[in-house]
Amino acid sequence: MSKKVEKASDELINLFELIKDKQTSIPEWVRFELRCSTEQKELYKIQKINEVVDSIYEEYAKDSLNFAIVINEDILDQLPHDLKEMALDECLTAISISENDKVSLKKPTVNTYFGVLSKYGNDNVIKLHESVKSLFDNKKQKEKEEKEASKPKSKDKRFGAHNSIK
Repeated sequence: MSKKVEKASDELINLFELIKDKQTSIPEWVRFELRCSTEQKELYKIQKINEVVDSIYEEYAKDSLNFAIVINEDILDQLPHDLKEMALDECLTAISISENDKVSLKKPTVNTYFGVLSKYGNDNVIKLHESVKSLFDNKKQKEKEEKEASKPKSKDKRFGAHNSIK
């Protein structure tokens, strides 16, 4: 049995557009389709649209589509207005636009459990995750440097092996 997914309310679409335009730097040409599902277990799901779905969508809408976002509007509606805005801002933060206009989804930078946040606080959890990311970045850089150092050095092609300078 499939889950029922419907068009989002005009109120939610307007709030989403307001947050996107005022609080993000997402260009106007990035297109979203906002849907709702009361059966969805997460507050929102965001999915990048593949080329096939986009081509079908273009036939009907005459416009390109980059992302589909499904929101549990029943849950969102129960949040205070400031938390609604924060949730939509968090959702939009997943969108990444590269310098050459490649559109993609980013993974969350902090993924943890509520119990850990309660016990240690936001600042300490962020510090932990930034430290771990930094250590992985350093390890990756060190491995790259070691790999480059172990490569055989190319000989200067201006001089043959028999023409060494003394």
